[in-house]
Amino acid sequence: MKNYSTYEEKSLFALVARGDEAAFHALYSHHRDHVYNIALRLLQSASLAEDVLQEVFLKIWLGREKLPKINCFSAYLNTITRNHIYNTLRKQAYEELLLERLFPLQMASLRGTALDNISYRELQEALQKVVATLTPQQKRVFELSRMEGLKHEDIARQLNVSRETVKKHVSEALRMVRLQLRRFKHVPEMVLLLLILN
Repeated sequence: MKNYSTYEEKSLFALVARGDEAAFHALYSHHRDHVYNIALRLLQSASLAEDVLQEVFLKIWLGREKLPKINCFSAYLNTITRNHIYNTLRKQAYEELLLERLFPLQMASLRGTALDNISYRELQEALQKVVATLTPQQKRVFELSRMEGLKHEDIARQLNVSRETVKKHVSEALRMVRLQLRRFKHVPEMVLLLLILN
């Protein structure tokens, strides 16, 4: 198989646009380290950097018909990479804020003790999976309560439902979160205890 330097860049793009997998592999091999290193430097996580790398090149492959029209591939690649990294950071910030709302006073001590034995990312992933299992209404009420810190009365007004309905959704959502988090073996017992007490 030819390597990247063997191809003229425009010829390579034309081949990739036609679905040539060998040409795409040459493109990937030539640029993978650049994308991975940027993601690793900004995200400080090898697994997240690998995710970004795969997502970036999947996007390039799915939009390959555009390649022959691109004048500056490095700028195009940097834009896609930057967007994926920003999306990853936004998602991390959302999950971190949710954890802060779940454990408002205890997160500082959690970071220094219980989280020594489990990565913060593992806890974020567990919580993300659990919240995804909630019904849309439970999820919305849970986020307004735990993420935005709204009182039950404010949530009821915003969603045009009764305070009792909000209370029921929050209670049921917390019950589901506690129950589901027990399935994740890497979540410390201390975290489960904090959820029960909240």
